[in-house]
Order: sequence, then structure tokens, then C-alpha cells
Amino acid sequence: MRRLYRLSARVSKLLQASRARAEKSRTSRAASPAEARVRAADIAAQQQAQASLEQQQAVLKYVIANVPHAIFWKDRQGRFLGGNQNFLNDTNTRVLENLVGKTDFDVWGKQDAESFVRVDREVIERGTPMLDIEEPLLRPDGERRVLLTSKVPIRDERGEVTGLLGIYADITERKRMEVELQKAKEAADAAARAKGEFLTVMSHELRTPLSLILGPLQSLLSGQDEPLSPRVQADLERIQRSGRRLRRLVDDVLDYQKIEAGKMQVDWEAVDVTELVADMVEEARPAAERGGVQLSLQVDPALGTVPLDRRKFEKIALNLLGNALKFTPAGGRVDVGLRRADGLFELSIEDTGPGIPPDQRHLLFQRFQQIDASATRKHEGTGIGLSLAKELAELMGGTVGVESEPGVGSRFFVRLPRAADGVMASRAPRAPEPPRPSVPPGGADDPVASRPRVADHLAAPSPRAAPAVRGDGRAEAPAPRVLVVEDNPDMASYLEGILSAEHEVLLATNGREALEVVGATRPDVIVSDVMMPEMDGFELVRRLKREPELRDIPILLLTARASRAEAVGGLEVGADEYLSKPFDPLELKARVRAAERLHRAYLELAAKNRELAAALKRLSETQEELLQAGKMAAIGTLVAGLSHEMNNPVSVIVMTAQLLLRRHRKGHGLPDEAAIIKALGTIERQANRCSDLVTALLEYARGKPVGRQPCDVREALRRAVDLSGPRARERRVHLQANSAASALPAVLVNTSQLESALLNVIGNALDASPQGGAVVVGARALPRGDVHGVEIDVRDTGCGIRAEDLSRIFEPFFTTKPPGQGTGLGLSLTHRFIQEHQGSIRIESALGEGTTVRMWLPALQADGAE
Repeated sequence: MRRLYRLSARVSKLLQASRARAEKSRTSRAASPAEARVRAADIAAQQQAQASLEQQQAVLKYVIANVPHAIFWKDRQGRFLGGNQNFLNDTNTRVLENLVGKTDFDVWGKQDAESFVRVDREVIERGTPMLDIEEPLLRPDGERRVLLTSKVPIRDERGEVTGLLGIYADITERKRMEVELQKAKEAADAAARAKGEFLTVMSHELRTPLSLILGPLQSLLSGQDEPLSPRVQADLERIQRSGRRLRRLVDDVLDYQKIEAGKMQVDWEAVDVTELVADMVEEARPAAERGGVQLSLQVDPALGTVPLDRRKFEKIALNLLGNALKFTPAGGRVDVGLRRADGLFELSIEDTGPGIPPDQRHLLFQRFQQIDASATRKHEGTGIGLSLAKELAELMGGTVGVESEPGVGSRFFVRLPRAADGVMASRAPRAPEPPRPSVPPGGADDPVASRPRVADHLAAPSPRAAPAVRGDGRAEAPAPRVLVVEDNPDMASYLEGILSAEHEVLLATNGREALEVVGATRPDVIVSDVMMPEMDGFELVRRLKREPELRDIPILLLTARASRAEAVGGLEVGADEYLSKPFDPLELKARVRAAERLHRAYLELAAKNRELAAALKRLSETQEELLQAGKMAAIGTLVAGLSHEMNNPVSVIVMTAQLLLRRHRKGHGLPDEAAIIKALGTIERQANRCSDLVTALLEYARGKPVGRQPCDVREALRRAVDLSGPRARERRVHLQANSAASALPAVLVNTSQLESALLNVIGNALDASPQGGAVVVGARALPRGDVHGVEIDVRDTGCGIRAEDLSRIFEPFFTTKPPGQGTGLGLSLTHRFIQEHQGSIRIESALGEGTTVRMWLPALQADGAE
């Protein structure tokens, strides 16, 4: 927008210069040659200026037409002389002719027009621009908008103000966002104030019960009344450590809130900093020795006394020292140094811990930020300590910094003024505090007991001096075995105390160690924390549930994160129970007992399943043995039946041949020709019967395809009846052929197979019929849909077939005849023959009412196909 104003001013100056030159040229007298040359030069300059002016005007016109804002210009009387299309659209005039000559009162509402005219008058009268004016506007369409307007005076060649140029942007949306942002800021400020007040009130409220916890605890631990048992002593010390840690957190929150509210004051006093730091290092030495860390101190003995707020300096130093000991592994070292440096003194704490990645160092001194906030972080913390140390140091006029190299270690330092000049005087002295009420010794408000301690910044000593797994096995500990997976030693000891009365308790410090314990001991129940180093509780659950041999072990997760999402997440990964801290010990014991019962029931069920599987295996083996025995019995029956079936024709053949031979040997000579022919016919028939039986068996076993030819069903039926005649007469059964009078269509079959099938069915009918019974054989043409065919019926007056045997009647080797009187192959071969020729066979029978066998075969088509 300002560029446009500068361009407009340049155009005005060019117009003014051009008009001045034109006026001068018009009024000048006749000139001498020298003057003529000068005049010619002036004319050339004027022409050049005119060209430049036209170029500038073209640029101005282009800018006015394309700038994304509304532009207008007026004369001194407030009449519009022009405007770009954006302005024409806003005024609803649309074209320039509808705008020129009108005033603000013609295009805007009265109230808006009066406001615009008032600003215009001020710009014209003063002759100075007015920039970035926020003006409300009611558009002709009734929409309320907010404009950001700038107006600049337009001058003629004499410098007189002849009008003004205006440009504005619609900032309605921006103003709306500003209002929303302001409301959001006010809401955030109110929430921050409410949060601060809540934290302050809550922290003070927590100090009262803490006083009533820590004070009596101190008295009990001092042993003034009566000595304590080792178990009670350990429990009380664990409670005291947790209470002191909670007190430190409460103090940190209060300090943080005071700093944020600007109410934190510095209590200056002269302090022998060398002695103070030495005392803190000596207090931390036992903790360092327990962790296998070498702790050293180097001080400048000439440092002497410096101005300090003792409590704040102790909090800074102990925070840095506690962090160094916490993050330094066994075998490492922590070096504490105290020295003078250019009017300052520096406390440095250098460790051989893991170091801090460069891209994460900026998070160190930010409030509530932790380098490792994952569920597998190795060390507990709130993220307040280092940020609080930094702000406390700055309150005392100092700084806190860090130097670190990943894999080598870190060096934290705090630098504070050595002299009190300008430091203590810059802080107003605190008003005397009212007398403190009497508090229990060792309570949260006891000034001695509430002094910061190194132990408050470190993990409690582990109650286990040996490996995580204890106990020699179930033979010596028949109680159910519970594995507790917890990285906090106090919490692990507490859980062990709760569960050890009813269970054998094993301990592990993280998920990876727990997997080793489970592989070695197979516990009945697992109680695990969620947030642990190396492997968290969720990953432990996933690993166990993936193993078929371990997935049955119930897992109960404990966590301080009590949100519903955390509980759902734990159950989704496969946990069997989920319990939030703090928990009721009775509830924990009840849930562990329930989980143990569930596991025991699962083991019993698994044992029953194994027994059932073994029984099923034995049953299967027995069934296989029975099946083999049945097959052998079937083979025996088949052999017996075949022996009988083969024995009859063979016996006839042998007897006939022997009769002829005996007659010849006795010299009686041979019988007459008719008798010989009859005997040979008998031999031939019985031999053919044996051959047919063997052929049928071979064909059934091999599934051998056979040739087919057109066959006259009536002729095949006649031959089958003739061949069955002797058998019918022998059994004294009336055998009757009863074919339809009309011609029967031919069928495409293997004639021998068809005759064998007919003989099988007729033979079965004869065998089933009693003496004096009847077997009727018939055939008729019977189409099925569009397919022509022939149906052959064999009906007897025998005993019938049981319903349960009908479903098996076509099975190989199945027969209703006594052993030795049938092979069980006849109907099976017949069924197979009919199916191979796309026919069908069905049996209709009832006990005591006889049996009818109906066979249907498709007729031979005209082209020779079935």
C-alpha cells in the first residue's frame, strides 16, 4: 500500500513539472539562435518527461486495476473522481460512470459516510497521510465489515492539495480471528491462574497429611517407645522414603508455582559454600557406593563465604548430584568440583553416564520435559527438577549449563556471583513471617526434616542383594508361584510383602529379566508394572502371549496411569487383569488368587485334554485294529463264498467227466451221442460260469473299459431267462418273461456285461423266492424327459429286504445271504455297469412283500450315440 502512495506522489510531481514546462513554452518570446537551441533541448527534455509520465501512468493504471484492494480518489469537495473495480463492486456502482461525481453519502449509509468524510477533511486540511485506520462499514447488501484504510493527499503542480487517494483492505476475518484469539488467550490465562491456584492449594493441603505421616514415622523409627521387628522397620523406612519423595515433589510444585506467579523471593545469607557442598557429597557417598559409582570432590579452599539462598542452592546442587548418580552405571564415576571464576564461583558435577544427544539438549531445562518419556525409560522423574534448578539459579543472578558427549558423559555446572554487591541489595528484604504452629518433628513443615536430601533424588536401595529369582523349586515351596515384575525397589518389596503370605514370590526388575525367569520357573501368575526399563509391561505381555507354552499364564498389569485408554490398551495386548495405582492390597490379593485359580483350572483342563487325546488315540488305534479284523473277516467270507460258488460248477464238471471216464474204463463204452452232447453242454455251462465269475472279479478290480455295441434288449433278456431256467427249476420257482408287445429300442452296451447284470439280478430274485414262488422279468420303453430309454424290471415274491440294508445294498461284498451262499459282488457289479452307461438302478422292497429291481438304460440314438 505504501508503494502505491509513493507512486501516486511521483505521478503528481511529474504532472506538475509537465504543466510548468508547457506553460513556460507557451508564454516565452521569440528567441535568439542560442536561446532556440536551449529551447530545443527543453522541448526534448519535455518530450522525454512526457514519455516517462505516460509510462508511469500506465504502470499506475495497471497497479490500480490489479491490486487486490479497493482504491478510490476524490476532489477537495469529497466527490469521487475514480476508483478501481474492487471499489466499484463494494459500492455496488459496478461501472465508473455511476461513481464519478457522487459523495460518500450517495454510496454509504449516513453514519459510515459521516465517519469517512471526517477523516477525509482531516487529510485534506492537514495535507498529511493517515495510515492504517480501522473503519467499520455497513455494506449496501447489509453485511457488516471492518476496513483497514489509508488515505494520502493529492497535490497539483503548485503543491496545493486538490484531493485525496484512498486504499483499503477488508480485515473482517482477521478481526474475527483476533477476537477469537483474545478470547482464547483470556480463557488460557484464566485456566493458568486457576491451575496455579489449584496447585498452590493442593500442595499446601498435601503438606498437612504429609506432616502427620512423616512426623510419627520419625518417632517410630527412632525407637524411643519400643524396638521394632526387622519387617516393621523395613516397612516404615520404605514409607518414610516414599513420603520424603512425595514431599520433595510437593515442594518442587510450590516453587514452580511461585516462580511462575513472580512471587519467589531470595533469602540471602552468608554461606560457607565449601563446607555446604562437602556435607552434601558425604551424604551422597553411601548411595554412590551401593550403585558401584566412585564419587570424588575437588574444592578451592580459598573460596570462603559467598552470598546465597541456602535452601535454593541446596536444591540446585542436590538435583544435579542426584541426576549424576542416577544416570551413571556401576563402575562409573561422578566428580564434583567447586572453584572461582571471574567474580563468580562454579559448582560442576561431571559423570560418566550415557551422555545427552545434541538434538535433545534444548529440552533439558524446559519445564515438564524429559529426555526419555517412553514406557521403557530407565529412571523416574517429573521433568521439573532441571528447569527449577535453572530458574532458581537465575533468581540468584546465576546461570546453569551443560556440556555433554553421547557415550562419554555429561558435565552440569551452576555459576553464581561471589560478591554481594548489587545482588543482595537488589532484592527487597522479606517481611518477618508469623510464628509457625507446632508441627511434629520430622513432618513436612519441620525446617530440619524438610531440608533437601540426596536420598530424596535417588532410588531406594534394593531389598534384594542377590539375583531376581529366589527359591529352589516347588518341592520346597508348594505354594502357588507369583512373579512380580517391578523396577521400583520399594514397590517391589511392598508387593512381595503383600503376596508372600500365600504365594512363593519371585522378583524381576523389567520385562527382559521376567522372560528369563518365566523360562526357568514357569510361575502361576505374573504381576507386572507397565513402565519399566529395557522392556515395558505391554511388550512383556505380547511376548508371553505369542508363546503357546506360556500364553496360559495369567498376567495382571499395575500402572500409575489410570486412564481408560491405558486400561483398554493393556487388555488389548493380552493382559488378563489391569489394576491402577494406588491399589487396595486386599483387592490385589483377591485378583491374584482368582488368576491363580484360573490358571489351575486351565492346567487341569489341559491335563484332561491330554488324557482325552490319549484316549482318542487309543480308540483310533483300536478302531483301526477292528477295521483290519473286519477286512480280514470280509476277505474270509469272500473266500468262503467264492469257494462255494466255484465249487458247485467245478464239482459238476468233475463229476460229469468222472462219470464218462468210469463208463469208459469199465468197458461199457461211451454213451450215445445225445448223452455226450448233454454232458459236454453241462461242462461248458459250468466252465463258462466259472469264467464269468473270474472275469467279473478282474474287471471290477481293474476298472477295465470294455467295448460296446448295439444290443437288442428283448434278445438279451430271453437269453438271461433261458440260462436261469435250470436254476429256477432246481429251486421250484416259476420264472416268467413278460416283455411289452411293442418293439423296444436298442441300447449301446457290452452285451456280455448286460447279460451278466441280468443274470445277477434274476439269480438274486430266484435265491430270495421260496419254493412255489414266482419271478417276473419284463421290459418296456420309458423315456425320461427328452431322452428315450428302456426300463427292465425283475420282481420276486421273496422275503424282501430290511430298510437298513437298502442303503448298503450296492456296497462291494455286502450280502444278505448266509456265508458261502453269495459273494456280495453281483449287485455292486450291476450298479457299476448301469452307472457307466448313464443309466440308473433302484430297488423297491419291504419285508414279507418281495422285491422289485428297476434298471433303466438310455436308448441308442439314430447317429449311434446313447
